[in-house]
Amino acid sequence: QQGQQQQPVEFDHAINYVTTIKKRFASEPETYKKFLEILHTYQKEQRGIKEVLDEVSLLFADHPDLLKDFTYFLPDAVQA
Repeated sequence: QQGQQQQPVEFDHAINYVTTIKKRFASEPETYKKFLEILHTYQKEQRGIKEVLDEVSLLFADHPDLLKDFTYFLPDAVQA
C-alpha cells in the first residue's frame, strides 16, 4: 500500500514541475514546447536518458533550479 500512496506525490511533483516551466517561460513559449518535445521524443523513440539530460541541460542552462528539479525524475544511476 505504501507504493500506491507514494505514486500520487510523485505525479503531483511532476505536474507542479511542468507548470513551473510553463510559467517561467510564458514569454518564451518555444522553450516550453522544446522541453515537451524532448520528453515526447524520449518516450517515442526510446532515446537514452543521458541524451535527454544533455538536451535539457542546454535548454535550462540559465535556470539551474529547473535543471536540479529535473534530475529528481531521473533514474538513480543518472543522478550521480
